Amino acid sequence: MPGDDVRISISGREAKLILEYGYPFPEQAELLKPLSDQEGVQEVSIGRYWLELIIGDLCRSIKEAEHYHLREELDSLCDSLETAIQPGTNRYVV
Repeated sequence: MPGDDVRISISGREAKLILEYGYPFPEQAELLKPLSDQEGVQEVSIGRYWLELIIGDLCRSIKEAEHYHLREELDSLCDSLETAIQPGTNRYVV
């Protein structure tokens, strides 16, 4: 839906986590893949609806993750993305 994009800033590591554990649809994966190879923090706009789906898949992945550090990393990413989609928030630095 036009106009419902959320502009987020994410690191390459966070983009990799979303690609691997957030199961984005091809269009969103296309936006994130170039960021996953970069160092530092990059900005990207993702539709609120798609971001909500990614958050749901990240939450499922947290429950399935065997390693504590991965669960903590995914949980932190999830919290940051959930903050980004809150009403009145249109940008969040992860």
